[in-house]
Amino acid sequence: MMSSMFVLLLVVIPMALQACALAFDEFHYHHKRGLPRWECIGHPLDTLTVLAVASISCFFPLSSVSFIAFVVGGFLSCLFVTKDEWIHAKLCDAGEQWLHSILFVCHPMVFVSTAMLWSWRDKPHVLGLDATFVSQVSMMLLGQVVLLAVFLVYQVIYWNFVRQRVSDSDEKLKLQAKKSGSADPRSFVSRTG
Repeated sequence: MMSSMFVLLLVVIPMALQACALAFDEFHYHHKRGLPRWECIGHPLDTLTVLAVASISCFFPLSSVSFIAFVVGGFLSCLFVTKDEWIHAKLCDAGEQWLHSILFVCHPMVFVSTAMLWSWRDKPHVLGLDATFVSQVSMMLLGQVVLLAVFLVYQVIYWNFVRQRVSDSDEKLKLQAKKSGSADPRSFVSRTG
């Protein structure tokens, strides 16, 4: 029989790592470079896919139907979050791309952790875990959903209504400068004009 505290620690590690990496990506890299329209829409959609899957584990009892929905949703979310990497390869520096790779590794691990918490809440005997932790595990599942919902609302409001998004012409100039290895062409014009 595994120590329940040890299992809880193992379950929390991928969640904590993903939360830290996501916060750094959002508040360092995204704020530094700004987001074009497609990212202002796409990033909240990424969060929504995770929220939908986490909501299954939080609000539905563990059954064969709910578990299949969870697995399919998790698989689709793992694919969906990679949708921007074709363009990120051109827009993002190496540090941001490396951080994205960390997020891609954590993404399915968080779903596995969530599934373990879900199983612990509804069927603790399956994994041989201490049933006295069920209320804490329920609070962790609810906390995950609340944090995801708050982050989703922040992303929608901040990037679509508060912060001015990067225009398509600014994005094209950044890409041209990156391809040529030079500075933003407008910076030269502003110094000479």
